[in-house]
Amino acid sequence: MSEVILKNVIKKYNGKAGISISFEVKPGEYFTICGPTGSGKSTLMRMIAGLEKVDDGQIFIGKKMVNKVAAEDRKIGMVFEHPTYAIFPHYNLLENVIYGPRVKGGKITEIQKTGKEMLEMMLLDDRADFYWDESSGGMLQRISLARALMTSDKLILLDEPLSALDAKIRMALRYELMSIIKEVGVTCIHATQDTEEALMVSDRILVLNKGVVEQIGTPLEIYQHPANLFVARFMCGCNVIEGKIIKKNNTFSEIQLAKNITIKASDTSFSENDKVAIAIRAEHIDVEGGKVNGDNSIKGVIQSSRFTAGNNIDEILLETGDVFFSKKHATHIWFSRGDDVTISFKPENIILFPYPVEGLEKALELN
Repeated sequence: MSEVILKNVIKKYNGKAGISISFEVKPGEYFTICGPTGSGKSTLMRMIAGLEKVDDGQIFIGKKMVNKVAAEDRKIGMVFEHPTYAIFPHYNLLENVIYGPRVKGGKITEIQKTGKEMLEMMLLDDRADFYWDESSGGMLQRISLARALMTSDKLILLDEPLSALDAKIRMALRYELMSIIKEVGVTCIHATQDTEEALMVSDRILVLNKGVVEQIGTPLEIYQHPANLFVARFMCGCNVIEGKIIKKNNTFSEIQLAKNITIKASDTSFSENDKVAIAIRAEHIDVEGGKVNGDNSIKGVIQSSRFTAGNNIDEILLETGDVFFSKKHATHIWFSRGDDVTISFKPENIILFPYPVEGLEKALELN
């Protein structure tokens, strides 16, 4: 198992820094880089792999700086998103999986035994004799993953390794992926734009946006304590609106929204007259029919209501003019488009951030 360290690594586009980054991955860690499309994930992974040149800074794998080490000499297992997944068409799936150890001269009976176990982990033990043209994209992606695990002796890079899989297989492998990596005993860097996937499989997550680190932390740290508005929206699915602190004491801050509507937050770290950005997770929004009842209640109208992954997702146009989403278990009452409702939320579930200089819309842009 190897540590991976990036020190002031820069990748330039048109003479300007498109990626400027430093971070450290601990030996044996399952480390995920999560960010939207265009954030620089794949470029970053390719620089670590040796497939992309570093314009400045240093990359260490183990204790060795590898900036000038060829990709094939870095001893890295790699799975990069590609239509063919670099599968050898003249080998069957098992032969593809064991290719790396076999060409290194390992004992063939042991290699085949391990390869079959790897296929079983990937739910493909009954397809060992299939060839690439008899396999779906999802199957080929799993074969590519299994081959990378068989090839690497210290580090594996996974760039969107589950993206081509159907929902059922993707969910099954999410649960298995981290345990497989830990069992094999390698350090893993996994890049994905799927926030749920990142939160599920990682020891730690690096949130990447426009080539810059927004936050590094455990899934729980990031979910419960997002560092900024971008992390709150992208990783935590927060509703975000603006407001102004109009009164505070030792217990609550009173915040004025549009249309002179006020709410209370437990966060008392801001001063009176401060403009703030208010973030509230969708699962912390309660939706009921009827009139406004008590603090932190706002009237609204249902714009849409849909069922997904065991939850009801309600989209509500508030009387402030803002749109909020509520996410509740499917046993929650169903609403229809046009229904008058009231949303409510607890003061302790409000996260406050300084209002961004560039404005909310610009601060929340994904690209």
